[in-house]
Amino acid sequence: METRLLHIGDVPVSTGLPPAVLHPIHPEWFAGLHEAQLAKRVGLTQFGVNAVTLDPGAVSSLRHWHEEEDEFVYVLSGTLTLVDENGAHEMQAGSFAGFPAGAANAHHLKNLSDAPATFLAIGTRKVGQDTIHYPDTPERPIGRLTRDAKGNRV
Repeated sequence: METRLLHIGDVPVSTGLPPAVLHPIHPEWFAGLHEAQLAKRVGLTQFGVNAVTLDPGAVSSLRHWHEEEDEFVYVLSGTLTLVDENGAHEMQAGSFAGFPAGAANAHHLKNLSDAPATFLAIGTRKVGQDTIHYPDTPERPIGRLTRDAKGNRV
């Protein structure tokens, strides 16, 4: 097998919500979301690793929790605010948090600072269907996510 060695500068960065998100809620919150999918670029299928930069005022996602997928975030630079069921928590470079599958602790990151902030988002890519809960979103309180054997959303 070949070694897949890349540099983050080689990975395309998407901005805003991906086109696959149909009928987005509050798309303006995501205008300052910049994401590079690292794990996919080196052929990983069982978990994802994304480098995410949030401009001031941007959020990482709607506040949510997964029934079937673990999530982990690690702040590389800047200051972010983690908002979860226990309130708001400031995170700076070196801070990390985890969200086990099935734990009803809805969360997201906000950039309330005046400078961009970057973090790694790492999570399971469970084959099959996952149920995602959005407690602050009455127009869509539950979502479904289906992944194929390569970890891609279908």
